[in-house]
Amino acid sequence: MGTTVRSNDVKLRAERAEFAEAVSWATRTVGARVTLPALSGILLEAQDGKLICRATDLEVAAEISIPVQIDQPGRVLLPGRLLSQLVARFPDAPVTLSADADRVELTCGRATFHVRGMQAEDFPTLAGPTEDAPQGRVKADAFARLVSQVARAAASDEGRPVLTGVHLEAAEGQLTAAATDSYRLAVRSLTWEEAVDGTALVPARSLQEAAKAASEVGGSVTIVLEEGQVSFLFGDRRLTTKLIEGSFPNYRALLPDGHETSVVVERAGLIEALQRVSIVALGQANTPVSLTFADGSVDLQASNQEMGDAAEALPAEIDGEGLTISFNPGFLLSGLEANGTDHIRIELRDGLKPAVLRPHSADGEVDDLTYLLMPMRVN
Repeated sequence: MGTTVRSNDVKLRAERAEFAEAVSWATRTVGARVTLPALSGILLEAQDGKLICRATDLEVAAEISIPVQIDQPGRVLLPGRLLSQLVARFPDAPVTLSADADRVELTCGRATFHVRGMQAEDFPTLAGPTEDAPQGRVKADAFARLVSQVARAAASDEGRPVLTGVHLEAAEGQLTAAATDSYRLAVRSLTWEEAVDGTALVPARSLQEAAKAASEVGGSVTIVLEEGQVSFLFGDRRLTTKLIEGSFPNYRALLPDGHETSVVVERAGLIEALQRVSIVALGQANTPVSLTFADGSVDLQASNQEMGDAAEALPAEIDGEGLTISFNPGFLLSGLEANGTDHIRIELRDGLKPAVLRPHSADGEVDDLTYLLMPMRVN
C-alpha cells in the first residue's frame, strides 16, 4: 500500500544534482504559451521515498522519479520556468523543499527562496503506459540517429496533420521510420534489441524530443506502443506523446524499383559546393539549383535574375547516361546532411523523376537510409 498523498502539504530533502536533473527533465514539456495555467507548472509528488516530477503540454508528457528523504508526503505544483531558473543557480548543497497551503520554501545551502504554489488539482492526469502494453527496446544512440535522419523530412505545415508525423512500423525484428512532406521522403530501419510489433504515427516534434533525451541519457530506450499514444522509457524517466490520427501515405509505392544512372560523389565537397552556389538562390523563393552529371563531374548551377548566377564543378563517378536535374537547394542539403558517410550515391532515372540519395561506402557498411527527393521543373 502506498502512502496517502495530500495536496500542497509536503516536506522533503533531495540531493542538488538529482533535483536539478529532475526539474530539467520535466521542464522540456512545459508550455511557453498555455491556455491552462497548470500546464506552465511542474507537479512535484513525494511518496514512498521518491519524488516524482511531472509536466505536460497536453501533447507530450514528461515524468521522472528520484530518491529523496521525505518528512511529509504530499504534492505541490510550481511554475516550471521559474523553478528551472532557480535550481540551475543553486549552490552545491542538498535541497530542502517544504510547502504549506500555497507557500513553498526552497532552501539550498545559505540560499532560501519562497515561491507561490499553483493549484495542484488543476494539473491534468497523465496516462502512463499500461503494464501489459507491447514493449520493444533499441540502443539509444541508434534511435537518436534514426530520428535525426528521418524526422527532417516531415512537414512543418499543419495543413495536412498526417504529414507532420513520423510513421513508425515495428515488424519482423525491425523498426522502420518514414516521414514525408510530399516533396521528399526519408525512410530508415534498424534492428530491435528486443522486438515488438505495431505501428504509430508520432508527431515529429515529440519524436525529436525523445531522440534528444536518448542522446542525453544513453544506454537503451524502451518504446511502448499503445492505442492513441506511445511512450519512451529511459530507466526512471518517461516521455509519453499522443499519436496523430489519420492514415499515413503508402510511401513504399513511391520508392522507385530501379535507376538508369548512378552517381557517387564526395559528400562534404558536394555540401560545400551546394552551400556556395545556392547563395544566389536564397534571395528569391523557389529558385532551384541544377545539377548536371556528365564526363566524370557534377556541375552545380543556380541563377537569380536579381542577384546573378553561380556555378561549381566536382569530380564524380558516373555509371549510366548523363543528365541534368534541378532541386530545391534546402531539401537537397538536408538529404546530404542526413547521410553520415564520406561519399553519397545518387540514383536517377531522368531529370523529371524523383532522385534517391543513399549513403555510400566501399566496404558496404552504411545505414539503411533512403532519401527520395522530387525534382523542380525549370522553365
